Amino acid sequence: MVRKILPVLFLLCTSALFSESPWGGSIQKGFETAKQDKKFIIVDVFADWCTYCLVLEKEIFPDPEVSRVLDSFVKVRLDGEEFPNLRKKYNIEGYPTILFLDGDGNYVTKISGLATKDDILNISKRILQEPNIESYLKTELRRNANSPDIHFRLGLLYFQNKEFEKAESQFTETIQKSNTLPILKENAHFNLNLVKSIHGPKESAVKSWKEYLELYPTSNRKVTAKLYYGLTLKDAGESKLAKSILTEIKPQLTTDTDKSMCNEALSEIERGF
Repeated sequence: MVRKILPVLFLLCTSALFSESPWGGSIQKGFETAKQDKKFIIVDVFADWCTYCLVLEKEIFPDPEVSRVLDSFVKVRLDGEEFPNLRKKYNIEGYPTILFLDGDGNYVTKISGLATKDDILNISKRILQEPNIESYLKTELRRNANSPDIHFRLGLLYFQNKEFEKAESQFTETIQKSNTLPILKENAHFNLNLVKSIHGPKESAVKSWKEYLELYPTSNRKVTAKLYYGLTLKDAGESKLAKSILTEIKPQLTTDTDKSMCNEALSEIERGF
């Protein structure tokens, strides 16, 4: 009788050993757990109508080798159709998309489309070799020193961490290396100007915003750029021109934050501050 029970116990234990740990359904809880446990996050972004999403969920993710590696991440599974803001933030254009993030929501990398077992294992193992996102991006940059995208992502990371000199350096590198990527180049220039508005001489920020408006006259950020141009002009002591620009763009502002900044600056100019 004992001989019959032991093999059954062994099979049950083996099955439990290689069973896939559950995926969470809350990105916020995922961030909290990742920060607490100092882990990266993997997000499986799917859609109900996506056939290959089911292949990932039912065949590839439960694979014992894949499952063992992914258990080192905080795992979250989300229906992309229910999270339009997440799709916009991380530029998700189709399904399935596998996102890799850190606990602060910083973008590490992603796999779009028909990811294979080897794709997932290779990228996951590379990420897990690094203690944090900065280390990962620096390693990737050593692999591809001319990548403007990696410079840009480092710039965003340093900006968020208030390491403004490092952020300025990375955004400048992005601009210099993205001549064939106009959208990335414009984004880097915009973010570089934000850095200069916060950190460094105001005269430099004024010059940089003016240059941006001249280089990108049809930008969909034109109004926002003019707002920051006006604000930096005010801070640099050029109140007359600042008042003119802020008064011009005031009716075009759409967010409460932008309206508040504009009104406050105009009020201070009127009071002589």
